[in-house]
Amino acid sequence: MRLVCHSFDQGAVIPARFANGKIGANGETVGSDNLNPALEWSEAPEGTRSFVLACLDDDVPTVFDERMGSEELPAYQPRQRFVHWVQPNVPVTVSALKEGELSGANKCREGFGRVGINDYATFYGKTPAMGEVGTGYDGPCPPFFDSRWHYYRFMVIALDVEQLALPERFVWSDVAREMQGHVLGADEWVGRYTLNPRLAKFA
Repeated sequence: MRLVCHSFDQGAVIPARFANGKIGANGETVGSDNLNPALEWSEAPEGTRSFVLACLDDDVPTVFDERMGSEELPAYQPRQRFVHWVQPNVPVTVSALKEGELSGANKCREGFGRVGINDYATFYGKTPAMGEVGTGYDGPCPPFFDSRWHYYRFMVIALDVEQLALPERFVWSDVAREMQGHVLGADEWVGRYTLNPRLAKFA
């Protein structure tokens, strides 16, 4: 299984157009284009019948009020996962995704599997309608006061089933549970991102 991102190099800084937030002219966090990057996958294992697409950030702070003298969260703080994208039941005939193809008004575009609920829904404390922020792909927007770079894992997972049995509204944990015993292969592409102006200077 092989995944390639045509929008940024492996391990490189993710361009701001693929993020939900970017650094403004005065160092503040402002909204960004929130486009999905261009992805292409190949060498699917024999017997593959569908794919899962996902983006995970495992560098999210756990205690937001633990600000240091510099007014930044310490890099050593224990971290947790934030799900930016989970899209199962992607047909086996699909092997690429153009830049922005599943963004904005196209989040629920037919032919690309089912659209999951991401963790922006929990963060904003609401139940989003399909196509809104909190569904489909929503890009990076880490805290501007975090002293640690966040690494985003864009993933493709090959399954031996065409459809996962999922509720009408589902999250990453639902998909992770249902695909147990059905994974044939996987690959990922990692990019990094920060909204901390101090860190961004050294990108």
